[in-house]
Amino acid sequence: MLLLNISSLYLKCGVFLPKNDSLANELQKNKFKYINPENILDLDSNKLLLFQINYFQIEDFEKSPDIEFLSKLNIIQEVNKEENDSIEKILLNFKDNTETISESRIKDSKIPECYFSGKLNGRNEYLIYKIFKKKCVKFGDITKLTVTGIDYINHNLENSFFDLTKETIPNLVIVGENKNSSSLNKSNKNKKVLKDKLYPYLLATGDDDISVYKVDSINSYKKIGYNTMGPTSLWSLLNLTGNYEDPELALSEATRGNNKLIDLSVGDIYGGDYGGASLCSDLIASSFSKVKNVNDINKIDKKDVSKALLIFYGVTYAQVASMVSIGENIDKTIVSGDNFGSLELMQMIQTCLEGFTGNKIGAVFNDYSNYFEIIGMIVELEKSGLLTNKVIQ
Repeated sequence: MLLLNISSLYLKCGVFLPKNDSLANELQKNKFKYINPENILDLDSNKLLLFQINYFQIEDFEKSPDIEFLSKLNIIQEVNKEENDSIEKILLNFKDNTETISESRIKDSKIPECYFSGKLNGRNEYLIYKIFKKKCVKFGDITKLTVTGIDYINHNLENSFFDLTKETIPNLVIVGENKNSSSLNKSNKNKKVLKDKLYPYLLATGDDDISVYKVDSINSYKKIGYNTMGPTSLWSLLNLTGNYEDPELALSEATRGNNKLIDLSVGDIYGGDYGGASLCSDLIASSFSKVKNVNDINKIDKKDVSKALLIFYGVTYAQVASMVSIGENIDKTIVSGDNFGSLELMQMIQTCLEGFTGNKIGAVFNDYSNYFEIIGMIVELEKSGLLTNKVIQ
């Protein structure tokens, strides 16, 4: 059985492994780009494999050894040559949004189904059919599935919650190169066990927009704020520069960027530190304000633009969560959605959120945050009696 969460930037997949562990053992022995042993979860007597496909790496995915492994699970189908569906044609139609699945195929009872949550449009439906040879059936409200997934993880995968090493805002939200230039890695994760202290919490989700929910229990939650600047907005703005074809690459290079030609600092305004408000000279005062004085924008390095946008998005994310939390007696925000696998972005969100709220609210991340909805879907499918055959179809 194939389960999908469809976002604007990633196709997130959940696949049940057979009870025979031979395929899981094979996964342990090989190095794959899109799937890894850490993303195999034990669910009762079955296993769940989680992986995601970056829409901007479809060609790399098709050429990767991951394809051969997934074909053994009957998840990836061979291209039907009679339909002349070369990977180049699939990719071209997906990017140009020139084709969708015909009505006859959608209604064909012979085509296997897969359950999905999230946003399904014609181009995504076309891609899923061409790669997986399955038609999509929507299941559940995405917020309900997210909250359910978090609750399940809290009880069954308690060591997967974490926050990151502490930093100060001036070390992150500055003009110039980061003072903390060392790259973050797994050793910077501080595990957090929530258990009975999970509720209440703020849930901050990021996809097309940033939405914030107050969650009092698995069945009680409400939306309390949002901002139109989401991860998709971040990538769209980067795409305007024409320098990147993949958001993950753009965000990776951002950590090596220098935004001194882009962002206006406190020192640019006051000539140095602003002692009256305890603001250091290289703290960003206004994002992108220097660009108005640049005659030749080609002189600005693309990774510098990427860094400026990364900071702008991280600060916006934290500001939204902190502002809507005013008056709510909550001490943590669980961050969900597309963070591009960037620990630097997560650290910026955490540091700014703590800074803006006077350390009253902290950010909590999870190793499986991109798969909250899929895990929630499994729980709800089992409740509905629809998950009767967990072995791959």
